[in-house]
Amino acid sequence: MSFLLPLFALVVGILLGDYLNGPVWGLIPVAIAVCLYLFLLLKSKTPLRALKLNPVHHVWVFFLFLGVGVFASIYHRPQEFSKDTINSIIGAEGEVMDIQSFAGGDRLKVKLLNTVDKAGKISECRNSKIILNSDGITTKKGDIIVFKGKIYPIVDDPNYRSTGYADRMKREGYLYRSNANADNIKIKGFNSSFFSRSSLWRDRIEICLEKSSLDRNTVDFLIAFLLGDKSFITTETKNSFSDAGVAHVLALSGMHVAIVMGIFMILLFPFALAGLNRPRYWIAVIGIWIFAFLTGFAPSTFRACVMATFVVISLSFQRRKNAGNALLASCFVILLLDPSAIYNVGLQLSFLSVACILMFAAQLNPVNRHLHPKLHLMTSFVLVSLVATIGTWVLVSYYFKRIPLLFLPANLVILPFLPLYMFVAILYTAFLMFGIDLSIMAYILDMGYEFFSYIVNYIASIGNYTLDFKATLPVVILWILGILILGYAINRRKKLAVFIIASIFLIGSVIITPVLASSTKDSMIFQKKYRDISMVFYEGSKESQTIFPRNMVSRIVRDQSEIISVDCKGFIDSIPGWLKSGEEIYSKYDKAYRSKKKKRYLLLSSGFGDLSLKDIPGLEKFDKVILHSSIRKKREKALLEEAKNMGMSTIHSLRLDGPLEIEL
Repeated sequence: MSFLLPLFALVVGILLGDYLNGPVWGLIPVAIAVCLYLFLLLKSKTPLRALKLNPVHHVWVFFLFLGVGVFASIYHRPQEFSKDTINSIIGAEGEVMDIQSFAGGDRLKVKLLNTVDKAGKISECRNSKIILNSDGITTKKGDIIVFKGKIYPIVDDPNYRSTGYADRMKREGYLYRSNANADNIKIKGFNSSFFSRSSLWRDRIEICLEKSSLDRNTVDFLIAFLLGDKSFITTETKNSFSDAGVAHVLALSGMHVAIVMGIFMILLFPFALAGLNRPRYWIAVIGIWIFAFLTGFAPSTFRACVMATFVVISLSFQRRKNAGNALLASCFVILLLDPSAIYNVGLQLSFLSVACILMFAAQLNPVNRHLHPKLHLMTSFVLVSLVATIGTWVLVSYYFKRIPLLFLPANLVILPFLPLYMFVAILYTAFLMFGIDLSIMAYILDMGYEFFSYIVNYIASIGNYTLDFKATLPVVILWILGILILGYAINRRKKLAVFIIASIFLIGSVIITPVLASSTKDSMIFQKKYRDISMVFYEGSKESQTIFPRNMVSRIVRDQSEIISVDCKGFIDSIPGWLKSGEEIYSKYDKAYRSKKKKRYLLLSSGFGDLSLKDIPGLEKFDKVILHSSIRKKREKALLEEAKNMGMSTIHSLRLDGPLEIEL
């Protein structure tokens, strides 16, 4: 496959570009490629020598596209501001790239054009995007807005365990965030670009669905199913679809584009009877691009349309066996236009699932297509779902920390009905755009959604058949390499050695899984918050929050940890009872407790008042004394000074030292 080497080199270049600064690092491999090419050109004057040097041409091709990858990565790298610049910015101008509505307000993705500092200086921005949170503003994609507000770096919330949110946003090009209420945001103009107009059409379709005679739940489902906006879907519905292994139904993706492509191919079947296959393919391609335009050109649909277009180009030139090369070429173009897409989980899942289908679905089908066409179609349907899921389980586990085990029965029941449901949904939406609301179609769509919900909820009611597991990066790499090598060996009928290498990678990924799997220890985090006296407890993958009541003394016991929260003055008499030995309190409940050591933590809040640390009896028996951030700064300073004079090394200030995490 001719695009395999350029794609591999481009990926390596993009990854290297994340750690290199300056375009010179892209020039070096390009210069090496040019020099090597000229050298081979001079040495290949005779046919025999040219034949011997032919494999060496792969080297200069690799270096050339390696440099292209480095250039692309550096060119698209988001602009970073210095700390002084961040502190001086008081407002900015930018273009709205995307809008998400939530119960608490709107979340806008804005491409910055200019920033304004305290001195009134306007500075132009390049490759700088920001997350803007607002209490609610009527705006749309493509609007040029001016807002007043400070900007802050995007960081993980220290009050919780790190989820890698800041890293994910950085890979998407978002380094900063800002907050502004609606009064501080003004719409300056509109960028009438192709993508902006696409978003306007999506908004029009969404309004038509909102005003239709469909049930509210069906409307929310169709907005997610057709337009990719899942903000109206309830958390319970999302969890049900996820547990059943059909969460991809709610996400506008390559599957939806494939269904639309299939609908067009069926409708254009008379072209095939007339021997006009090439026009049939190209009309279908135009159809999916129109679908992508009307649905807002979501990144996932754009990528799927690019892939489909390359496949059709391959088929148009009578190269049916080159679908894999078309997949590589489409991925190459996507990464060249947007290098950050290499970190996008949607692209990774789409590429790997399509690759697995191309490599294994036809090869593993035992039914002869010509002798038993219907049976071949049924087995193909099962194999497509099976190989795509097995091939991508490591990515699902790595990103979502769970593996749905009932994906196959759920997909076998739901997916056959999706093409018909989508056809009716598109046709119904088209009539709505002309002001026609067909009640029979609305009834079909309502019944269809109820059927999907019944299947999903029934599977979810059987039991929790999801495996909570996060694959490590070495496991992901080994598994994907093994799958790709195995598929290459099967399709190219390579020697036994290639199969052995693929088996080593696959078996190795399974063997090292329990070795690298690190069991998450239970812990608790004393949170830095100025109002609530709160803690977060982690038991395995479960997270729960506890908020202590104000103006009183509270006590919590978790495992071998005891936490006492003091937010009032009248607590002195009650403390000694809590400081009794664990044996005296717990021996009648747990005989094994005698051999265990209990940890005690004292949390002092603003209600502690002007009392002294010396007023606390048995202070030395606490393993940690935590000063909550609600205590006034002057009062906190006095307590820290007192602790220093007492020689206390167990005191921790949430305001000054940050949230405190302790293992249970």
